[in-house]
Amino acid sequence: MSPKFRISIIGGGPGGLAFAAVLGRYEQHDSPIEVHLYEAGPEITTVGAGISVWTRTWQVMEMLGLHEELADQSVERPSEGMKVGFIFRRSDRPRESYNFLEMLVPSGATTMHRAEMIHILQRHLPLSCQIHTSKRLIHYDEVNRGINGCQTIVLYFSDGTTAETDVLVGADGVRSATRTAMYNIVHRQQCSSSTNRSDCSRCAPATPKWTGTVAYRCLIPADKLRKLNPRSQALSKTLSYCGKGRHVVSYPISHGKLINFVGFYTHPGGEGTLYEGRWVQDVPLEEVLEKYVGWEPEVEEMLKCIENPSKWAIHVIESLPFSVHGQVGLLGDAVHAMTTHFGAGAGQAIEDAYILGRMLTDPRTTLDLVPEVLRIYQSIRLPFSSTVVSLANETGLMYEFNAPGHYDGSDVPDERGCLEQLGRDIAQQWSWQTDETFFEHWKRAEKAFEEAVANEGRTSDEQWARL
Repeated sequence: MSPKFRISIIGGGPGGLAFAAVLGRYEQHDSPIEVHLYEAGPEITTVGAGISVWTRTWQVMEMLGLHEELADQSVERPSEGMKVGFIFRRSDRPRESYNFLEMLVPSGATTMHRAEMIHILQRHLPLSCQIHTSKRLIHYDEVNRGINGCQTIVLYFSDGTTAETDVLVGADGVRSATRTAMYNIVHRQQCSSSTNRSDCSRCAPATPKWTGTVAYRCLIPADKLRKLNPRSQALSKTLSYCGKGRHVVSYPISHGKLINFVGFYTHPGGEGTLYEGRWVQDVPLEEVLEKYVGWEPEVEEMLKCIENPSKWAIHVIESLPFSVHGQVGLLGDAVHAMTTHFGAGAGQAIEDAYILGRMLTDPRTTLDLVPEVLRIYQSIRLPFSSTVVSLANETGLMYEFNAPGHYDGSDVPDERGCLEQLGRDIAQQWSWQTDETFFEHWKRAEKAFEEAVANEGRTSDEQWARL
């Protein structure tokens, strides 16, 4: 059958693939959608480090029917009840290190290799999905505005080729070309012509901001660490080894065969400044080791196992004022790139993917209704994900004893009491995972969608106020 419209997805990471998988799961056979996925690299990459799947993301996977496949790839299958999901430990000295928080979460932490999640999502793409590799988007244009207001979107790629689509979803990460093009178009149409986009108070948040933090990443063979210390907590638990101005996160992946190691270092005064150099690069081992001199034995043991580390400059997208325009929407890190302190970046992208994909696959969604669907998606997801971005920033400061009003890591008589209070505050920062379920978010989107259909795509100001 002829497709009711064409959707192009920019980016083949977890967010873009999850969006395509949602389209495949809910696509109506009598109203198919033509799907094209464009990946900048020569292949859909399966290399990378670990991914954490927390409570809300697991709810999405259950709704998609993918939870059993994910559970089979987990280090530990999720189970009923509250489990220790994250352990926080004072580690920035050679002795007297100890756990100060064992944070309970529903079902515990589910961790796996990024490649394992990618493979699962790829197995559930719609039959109509065509994957195009080595296609790096440069920008897009909106053309051929018709009588009904619908547009054809023309995509321009770095290899000189072009493509056309009806709906464009940018899942192309923190340096999103889709976001840049969207904000360039909106700035030309709606903002002062005398102000550059980068200086515009409305549009400037579309430019990524360096947090002042770099992350040193690598995968450690578990057997190598086990030979040094068979009782290391890192072999079986998700941990944050905390210290002043830096911390280390580790957790097992690939059925416990590998340890995902991420060492964070925050440059004093670096937040908001321009990062000099490549955002991702290989670095010598000595650069990592010097950041954790004098730390406790559990960290030293992991450092002895490190090979081929890379350094990532952590950038964020904060307080984006809008994430859709016309028939174009942004998804995942393109909207809400965040610090990794919740391990929630991929999960938030998957939440985006589900809500947007479910509405677009509804048989009542016509191309005329797409702009309204995108606005509903934005009204549900943008405020929530922006809040998570802010909470993640604050929480990272707590991990490194730099959060205003909280314990600062100094020598005090009641250090354990101060750290226990900090632990309670950290646990409260994580409460967004369980205060409201993802299912409740979807029900809000579903209700708004039903009203939009009933009103033929016209949503009143009163209805928007209720969202």
